[in-house]
Amino acid sequence: MKTEIPNLPEEIIFHILSRLPVLSLCRFRCVSKSWRSLISHPDFIKAHLNRNTKYERLVLSDHRNWYTVELDSSQFRHQSVAVRLDFPPGQNPRYCEEICYSCDGLVLMLDPRFRCCLVNPSTRESRKLPLSPFTSDSGFTDYGFGYDSSIDDYKVVNICYYDGEADAGCADNVVSVYALKTNSWRRIENSPYDHSCFGHHSGAFVCGALHWVASNGTDDVIVALDLEDEKFQTVPSPTPDFIGDRLCVLGGCLSVFVDQFVPYCLDFWVMKEYGVKDSWMKFTVTDDTPIIYESWRPLSLSRTGQVLLNAEVKNSLVLFDPREEESKELVVQGLPTHFEVGTYVESLVSPKRQC
Repeated sequence: MKTEIPNLPEEIIFHILSRLPVLSLCRFRCVSKSWRSLISHPDFIKAHLNRNTKYERLVLSDHRNWYTVELDSSQFRHQSVAVRLDFPPGQNPRYCEEICYSCDGLVLMLDPRFRCCLVNPSTRESRKLPLSPFTSDSGFTDYGFGYDSSIDDYKVVNICYYDGEADAGCADNVVSVYALKTNSWRRIENSPYDHSCFGHHSGAFVCGALHWVASNGTDDVIVALDLEDEKFQTVPSPTPDFIGDRLCVLGGCLSVFVDQFVPYCLDFWVMKEYGVKDSWMKFTVTDDTPIIYESWRPLSLSRTGQVLLNAEVKNSLVLFDPREEESKELVVQGLPTHFEVGTYVESLVSPKRQC
């Protein structure tokens, strides 16, 4: 007896499909024209993204191949496996020098010449960005990547400052912004802060703004660039005598971490409520092994409070449990010997989107 499959309302299909992993959805685009149109629609892409923002994954590159590691958001475990990503011909973003912070499933990558590339590890798409015409080979550059909700577009920010000229004042930086839809760069006003004091670091994207540690001429400050109005301002620092280092995003919150060499430990602060000075919370990562802690970089925060870090000198992943006050190496099967690492969430957002 032949069984007929009932026609489900499009609304039901929408909700069912929006709960599926990206690779399945990429295959389902071939089911029919209506499904392809549905899965490619901006409303569907946003609905699918909103269901995945709490489930971070690791993305790693050994400069030739790319890998992904699925994290259990409730508690990080040692059973994780690194899975190599197979990119279509012409899409493999090889020779990765640095993985910057990601946004909505898109990862900003820098090659050995610090040229930018946007990668979606979920869809296996990539896009090389044109060079900013406002950047000089003789300068140092800070990058940032985030989303401007006012125009529904993704932006890359380039802050270029020049070797040997930083002492002349903060006006020596040149700031340019790349818009994904137009695939072009334009210059905006210079930052009124000195970004040259802390070396090359990527901006941390939180609450519609990119953040760096910089100097106002006398003190270290946390500087924010709002991606909507493209203006610089400061946000409250953890302490009055704040000595800056690097910023990151943990659990969706702005975080700053500071190396302490005596004793060997890493202090990091998490701003639980954005813009509220009293909401900063301090954590300290300790270890009996005297290693170079300036190479430690927090990657992710589990719901139980575990912190996953990248120990760059050891080239390993370290798990810190603040309740037990202990840290240990996280064992991941198939992990490459040397790697760059970042985090991302699964999404259908394309690095090739246009107006």
